[in-house]
This record gives sequence, C-alpha cells and structure tokens, in this order.
Amino acid sequence: MRKLWFIILIVGIIGTILAINFDNPSYGDQNQTQLKQSTDNFINSSDRVLIIAPHPDDEAIGAAGVIRYSVEHKIPVKVVIVTDGDVGDGVATERHNESVKAMDLLGLNQSDLIFLGYRDCSLPRLLIENWDSNTPYDKNGVTTNINYPYSYQKNVTYSGTNLEQNLEEIIGDFQPTVILYTDSEDEQIDHWATYAFVEYATARINYQGAKYTYLVHDPPDWPSPRIYQPEDSLNPPRELTLIGYEWITFPLNSDQERLKETAVDTYTSQINSYSYIQSFIRKNELFGIDPVVNSTVSNESLDFFSGDQFPPNVVKEPKKNDRGKGSIRTREIAAVGFEMDKNNTWISLRLDENISSSESYEVHILPLDVANPGAANSGRIDINIQNGRANYQKFSDNSFTSGEPKVQTVDNGLIIEMPTSAFNGVNSFLISADIEDGTTLLDWTAWREVKIVR
Repeated sequence: MRKLWFIILIVGIIGTILAINFDNPSYGDQNQTQLKQSTDNFINSSDRVLIIAPHPDDEAIGAAGVIRYSVEHKIPVKVVIVTDGDVGDGVATERHNESVKAMDLLGLNQSDLIFLGYRDCSLPRLLIENWDSNTPYDKNGVTTNINYPYSYQKNVTYSGTNLEQNLEEIIGDFQPTVILYTDSEDEQIDHWATYAFVEYATARINYQGAKYTYLVHDPPDWPSPRIYQPEDSLNPPRELTLIGYEWITFPLNSDQERLKETAVDTYTSQINSYSYIQSFIRKNELFGIDPVVNSTVSNESLDFFSGDQFPPNVVKEPKKNDRGKGSIRTREIAAVGFEMDKNNTWISLRLDENISSSESYEVHILPLDVANPGAANSGRIDINIQNGRANYQKFSDNSFTSGEPKVQTVDNGLIIEMPTSAFNGVNSFLISADIEDGTTLLDWTAWREVKIVR
C-alpha cells in the first residue's frame, strides 16, 4: 500500500490573507493542522534514495524515518557521510562506529554506508580556497585522509575538487532518483557547504532526479520546542517559509518513530545535557524545496552607481530576533542583489549594519548549467572587497580573473560592477556572500540558484 505524503506549500507574501495561525509566535513554527495537504508521493517502490550527511549523526537526525520506511518497502538506500566528525578530540572512530550501529538498527548493511573521510569543519575551506588539489586543506601538516581507515577513496587529498568528484562518482554509480542533503540555511557551516557541493556535483552530471533538503541547526527556537517531545510534529521554521521555501512532511508511524529514537540515542558522543538532537524524534520528518530565482537580462544599459537603487534581490536572508545557543552567524547580511545587461553585471550586498573597514566582504558564484563547460568564461567567480577595493580571487584553474571589478560602497551596503562576458554560456549558477574579520567568518548567506533569462 502506497504511503500518503503531505506537500506543504506556504507563501509568505505581505498583504495576502492566509488562514494560518501560530501556536507560539516567538518560535515561529507553523501549526501543522493548518497546513495545506496533498496526496502526492514523496518516495515510492521504484525509487533509489541517496542521503548525504555532513557528519556522522546527521543522517539519523534528518532522515532515519525515511531510511526505515525505505528498508521496510525494499527501496534501495545509500548513505554518504562526508566528514570524519572529528574536530580534534580523537572521536573519528567512535563516531564512525555510532553511525554503523545506528544504521544497522534501521536495517541498513555496512555496505550501504559510504564514509568520505574529509576533515570536520573543513568543508567551507574546500569549497572556496582549497578547491584545487594543488592547494589542499592542511590540518597540522596532514593534507590527506591517510589516517582515516574507513574512507571511500584512500589517501585522497583534502580538496574541493576531490570531494565533488567523489559525489559525482557515487551518484553516477548508484543512480538515485531521490537525494536528501542538508540545507544551506542550516546554521552549521559544514552543512552550508555540503549543500553547495551536492548542487554543483548534480549539475555537472546533469542529474534529473528529485532533490530535497533537511535542516539540523536552526537555533534558537527550532525545532519547537528544542526538547524531547515525541508526541509533537516537526513543523517548518516560519522565517524560511516567509522567504519562499516549500516543505514536505514525511509522517512516521509509531514503530518508525521508536526506531528513529533508538538510532539517535546511539550517537552517545553527541548526547549531553543539551541534547537538542532528541527534539527531532517526532511524528514526522521535514524536507525543504529551496527557492530558485529567475534573473532577466535587461535590454537597457544599467547604472546602479548612480542613484540609490540596488539590483533586485536574489538572496534574501531570514529575519531572526535572537541568534541563540549554537549559532555563530551574526546575520549582518540582509540580501544579495543581481542584475545584468548586455555589457555589465551588477551585484550588491545589503547589510543590517554599516560597512566596516576592518572586514572583508566576499561574493562566490558557482556556475551550474553551462552551455560550453570548456569555455574560458565558464568558471567560478570569487570577488573580495575590502577598504573600498574589489578584486577577483583565483581558487581554481577555471576561475574568472579578467580585469578588475569596480565597487561602490554606501553606509549599509556595496555594489559591484563586472563584465557580463564572465557569464557567457552560463544559464544558471549558485551565489552566496560572506563577511570575514581576518580569518574569522562573521556571517554568510545561503546559496541560491539563479537562472539567467536571456
């Protein structure tokens, strides 16, 4: 018998009258009984499910119910765990064993688990400055996973291109029809980077299946409440719903929920007095469909250096009143704008606070849909802005570095002008921005896919 799924479509448009109430406005979770429902199927018997987790335990927190359901219905499942889970306290083997045990409880064999063995907390570096293998991530003089015995590829260099190629190979071999992976609005930076790696890898191999994201870290108020409460449902964070997210809720029966609890409790290295991960033991699991933005090439010449206008927003960050425990983002970046004409492309950052001379501001663009992947101008674009000057950064062999971008700063933002030729042949791309103070990452935006309409 096919299981019923509920598609939750919530649009946060000011001025629209919605018949939605909130149990507790300070928490911002939707009341699930008020949510729009559908009988469309999320997973069926013909599917092949791939779950990509940044750390050992994310696979159970986000998708233990999906895993158990798939096992019960003989739907093939693979789990990829990207990092070793060791931030320097020597727990890599312990966390590996916890994942193996938890997945065994859900019915998966060890052969269904793939451990890539990249360093915990290294993924943002691999995604940006340590992309190429000849500029590897270095942790205490170690630049490969030679010390991690469970890795999918032995003695692989810590680099973004190797991680991306691992994902391409795994997806190509397993041929999933559904991929579940962490969302880039997740407060944990490895989760943010995993999202971009999956988006980039699936674009390069022209993956045509379904993709859904899951959240693990969204403090201070989500999940609501952040305690063990298995009789409750897991509802969407209101602040993400208001910026265009759609949601799918995956209901769990009592046996599936019980097994999820047993699996989550297996990660003893991660459970303490503030074990909010147990708040994911609920009557359902929750998956998101991230918004995609269209950007039309203007037929008129644009000039955002004159006047007080910014390019239209393509990344809009959610409003949160309190960062809360576990959050390291200050959320100073309110939005990223983007628009192009025939000759020039304009990118903007809008901040909640004034531009600081001590901080550097970065924009990162990863092409997804490229008409001619071998073209000189089909590579990534990384721009650094500090003290009123902008320059291209070369993080990969195909980085765009022609000329020098122009920049204009205002009190609460900045605007960049660069040539539209950098986007020749590019039909869609991922874009994100961040702020650094020295080597400290202060804030970053989600990754958003932008489709260029010519």
